[in-house]
Amino acid sequence: MTIRLILALHGVGASAADMMPVAHALGEAAGAEALALDGLEPFDMASHGRQWFSVKGVTDADRPARVAAALPALLVRIDALCTDRGLERRNVALVGFSQGAIMALAAIAAGEPFGSVIAIAGRLAAGVRPLPAASPQILLIHDLADPIMPFTLAGAAQAELAAAGYDIRLIVTNGYGHAIGPRTLQAATNHLITRPSGSAQETRS
Repeated sequence: MTIRLILALHGVGASAADMMPVAHALGEAAGAEALALDGLEPFDMASHGRQWFSVKGVTDADRPARVAAALPALLVRIDALCTDRGLERRNVALVGFSQGAIMALAAIAAGEPFGSVIAIAGRLAAGVRPLPAASPQILLIHDLADPIMPFTLAGAAQAELAAAGYDIRLIVTNGYGHAIGPRTLQAATNHLITRPSGSAQETRS
């Protein structure tokens, strides 16, 4: 189905305003409305910013539960936006960075029928349900030099989702660290415009 709405999800401690330039660029390229959403809660480790879930004292063991607890409220917000516009979730592309990417991947792993997902510098922190009737197209973009989200997390997410039959690709950048660089944005743009199929990996320096 046609992507008509792009929703950008920011990283922990940031805000919708931080993702608006990315959202606008992708929306213009894809000919779709683009919005950036604020995290569900105030960031609990600083006096500013938002979060989708708390990372205070987070561990690998309890992260999935925190993500699962936050996901329903995000889906309610997305569904309200869809209803206002007469859209289905299949008309929506989720674009997440860092913690936002965790939430976007969790939505897909839960079997939610979004049209496309772009997860930048994220990780899979949710169990993967059986593949829906039509697999959303998933693009992972991760930098080899990311000091916050090690690159191995991208490979692990790709392997788990691909094993479950999801349509997923991984594009590797080098030199941006934990950030969205020009090649990151170009890869995301290309994905939304061409929406290639098939599980693959492409390295870009």
